[in-house]
Amino acid sequence: MINNETFKAIGIIGKPLKQSLSPYLHNYWINKYGLSSYYLPLPINNINHLKLAIKKLNFLGINITIPYKKKIITQLDLIDKSAKEIRAVNTLIYSNNKLKGFNTDIIGFKKGLLKKKWNRKRPVIIFGAGGAAEAILYFLKSENIKDITVINRTKKRGKEIAKKYKNIRFSSDFKLDIREAGLLINTSSLGMIGYPDLKIDLDKINKEAIIYDIVYNPINTYLIKEAKKQKLEFVTGLDMFVEQARASFEIWFKIKPDINTSLINNIKKKISKR
Repeated sequence: MINNETFKAIGIIGKPLKQSLSPYLHNYWINKYGLSSYYLPLPINNINHLKLAIKKLNFLGINITIPYKKKIITQLDLIDKSAKEIRAVNTLIYSNNKLKGFNTDIIGFKKGLLKKKWNRKRPVIIFGAGGAAEAILYFLKSENIKDITVINRTKKRGKEIAKKYKNIRFSSDFKLDIREAGLLINTSSLGMIGYPDLKIDLDKINKEAIIYDIVYNPINTYLIKEAKKQKLEFVTGLDMFVEQARASFEIWFKIKPDINTSLINNIKKKISKR
């Protein structure tokens, strides 16, 4: 319920945002728990004066998505340990006149993956080298996964990640041999609404492989459809999306919001209509 005296806005910055269902999800929880807040989509062209805007416009916090997860760091007063290590932030809170950044992508990815049993001795292949990729690398390294290859179109960025994390290989070859992979992850924007598909042939990959596409809109990306076609275990981006949002909501409101079947089905319906 909106109270003019206690109202605090939250929202998401990035570009594009047409694919984002964060406003729907967070406003559902805001209404459910009777909070004096509202979640806004904020498609901005730069973040040069974001810190001042957040303070002046009475924002409690924001989510950050493509392409600002790394650029946002210069605006922060404080940064959570894991977000600092990977140099990528997807959530910030404004409290006590300070901006503090977090990365809840790590939590979201972990919750999705741990629903599956995967062979940790097999290689991990990661497509993409942005902020989400670093969050996933951070988790995999914390799990002591050693055989990891990052595939990225931009050689410079891929090499930066390979240098930062020990024993990470880099390739710009999207046709790299993936037959022995135990876990194949798409962290890139490929497959997202408005972007080309990530067309990876899965017919020769081993049957132990788990396919994880963090894109959630659409849920059934080309990669997920291929996984289904080959009868492989898979995780869609919906798991990561909902769990990272839940963690952000808890940072802002100190409430761990409920995730139920009705909510998930409504999100799926909204995605299917787009």
